[in-house]
Amino acid sequence: MLEQLMCIHLIRWYQTNTKRFFMLSEDTYDNWVILAADEGRFEYRLGKEIGIAKFGDIILCPPGVPLERRALEQLSFLFIEFHWGDMNEEVQRLLATIPRGKISFHRIDRYSTIYSLIREFSDIDMPHHWIHKQHLLRDILYLYIIEHQHQESANLVAAKDPIVRKAASHLQNHAFEPLSLQELADQAALSQSQFSRRFQASMGVTPIIYLTGIRMQKAQSLLINSELNLDNIAQQCGYQNGFYLSRVFKKRYGVSPSQFRKTYQI
Repeated sequence: MLEQLMCIHLIRWYQTNTKRFFMLSEDTYDNWVILAADEGRFEYRLGKEIGIAKFGDIILCPPGVPLERRALEQLSFLFIEFHWGDMNEEVQRLLATIPRGKISFHRIDRYSTIYSLIREFSDIDMPHHWIHKQHLLRDILYLYIIEHQHQESANLVAAKDPIVRKAASHLQNHAFEPLSLQELADQAALSQSQFSRRFQASMGVTPIIYLTGIRMQKAQSLLINSELNLDNIAQQCGYQNGFYLSRVFKKRYGVSPSQFRKTYQI
């Protein structure tokens, strides 16, 4: 995979300051494009896919496909345009494994580390920094590949149960949005108790514990790598408020979010 990623060539890169709207509500590009929120959220449409993106998500848009976008609040974002260079068979196989549209990173701590370097180099246009930016672009895509391979390995556990596999994928892709056990059970055409037993039999944990683990990884990263208050962190992790996040966090780790931040934030 690393050899294929070396074929990537950076064309354009810019990181915006905070703004209230996109200069263009729709555009079509000749090359591949990544659009990633830094602060704030935006709506997007890419082909038939419609959704909302925030920090921890990237929109990957292939050439020739119109990308519509609308800021939902004050927004800063990263825009990258690139092409894959030599489109040999290996590169084509790699492209077939990378989805178009929204990619949500689950190891938000790793993504935050990459993005902190992105911010550092975004305002610098020296030639040797262009090389660093190209490496950071590869790091973003390589992080996706690592997570995708890890997800595939985890899904092998549930491979004999397509209902659980589908539910686990849904939890991973929508972990930071409002979710309910009843919604997942309804999708599986099972009662809540039947669904929970079936999920735990395949995955080794209940669906709630599985979802909480994904959310807590992001909460830890935001506590360490941002100055956001607890209510804002809660919203980004799929919880209604900071009080509820604090209760879940302390139950899982034995310390409050503020104690965790004080201990580990540099």
